[in-house]
Amino acid sequence: MKEFKNAKHIALVIRQLGGRSGGAERIYCELANVLIESGYRVTCLHFDTKDTPPFYPISPKAELINLYGKTNTKKQRRAMLTQRLPFVSTDAKNRALWDQKNDFFLSQLREYFLFAKPVLAISLMPPANTVTLLAAAGTSVKVVATNHNVPKEDYESPHRWDPNPVDRKLRRDVLDYAAAIHVLFPSFGDWFPAHLKERVVAIPNYVSPEFARRPKAVRDKLILAVGRLAEVKNYTQLLRSWATLANDFPDWKVIVYGTGPQQRELKEEIVKLGLTKSFELGGHRSDLGREYDRAAIFCHPAHFEGFGLSPAEALHMSVPVVSYADCPGVNQFVKDGYNGLAVERNGGDDGLAKALRRLMEDQTLRESLSRNAPESVSEFTLDRYRANWVNLIETLTERAN
Repeated sequence: MKEFKNAKHIALVIRQLGGRSGGAERIYCELANVLIESGYRVTCLHFDTKDTPPFYPISPKAELINLYGKTNTKKQRRAMLTQRLPFVSTDAKNRALWDQKNDFFLSQLREYFLFAKPVLAISLMPPANTVTLLAAAGTSVKVVATNHNVPKEDYESPHRWDPNPVDRKLRRDVLDYAAAIHVLFPSFGDWFPAHLKERVVAIPNYVSPEFARRPKAVRDKLILAVGRLAEVKNYTQLLRSWATLANDFPDWKVIVYGTGPQQRELKEEIVKLGLTKSFELGGHRSDLGREYDRAAIFCHPAHFEGFGLSPAEALHMSVPVVSYADCPGVNQFVKDGYNGLAVERNGGDDGLAKALRRLMEDQTLRESLSRNAPESVSEFTLDRYRANWVNLIETLTERAN
């Protein structure tokens, strides 16, 4: 650690990391690398039942610590007993359930903060935010709680994260302990209560420099989609919309890259609709630049996003985007008639199919939208991302040295 002797020590905290290929895990690893390149000492803390390496590369200069352990704390043992007692209230059982699930992680994290004394901890997503903020309370460690999705969904929805009502209440209440609350777009800060708004800082993600390639002059007749095969991405709607178009456009094809819990369901639906030749699930692919390079249209039918990285990458590669106009995290940069088509979700007819048909039939329109696309996401650069994080860290830690 000699090279970090005088460097500020930053701890990055995430709940699960090993082998996970999601967007938040990618941002976690990339943020660690960015901060190390900027001269910080970085410790990556996670809580995985197995010591599986991270899916995305992390600099060898980062310290990587798995805080998981098989023993139980006193609070966890008490919580397990509480849940077995017949006369205990539902509220008490819910609290005991939360303690059983989280107290070892929390106690290990607190011990680390007291021992290592990082000047700042950056936690990623509510499952880590809550535990990190509780662990740091009363210590010298300041915490930036990051939010990688729409705050309303992360903090109010009973379907996201832990459905335990105790968890949902805690994840809101402990934000009072945060030194800063990170969101992806300024408008996302509107959700937070008045006393927290001054602590909200918007730092968008960035489009990787790996996509700074010259796209093909002539595109394939390909509609591309990229993302986790989960309900929130709404690929079932894309499949059903394509079913109404496929016969009219026999030389076009749809490919969806990604894996997830809806994979089997989507495969079965493809067979049921007789679309095996024109609608493909491409699985995981690491060289997506080649696919953006040849695609004529990018379709992103998601219900909501934190930061729609794949549509931003597509625009950077001059691919016009079809998405829903009410999709947060995408409608901040996809503008109808400028760099894509923004569809009304509840328009009565199949707006997604209508927009796809329009673009497939009109090459001149596709080319016009394509020309505007790169400039529309030009602000999402690595240099700006790095500068924003360094500025926030230095502002919060200026008294630390």
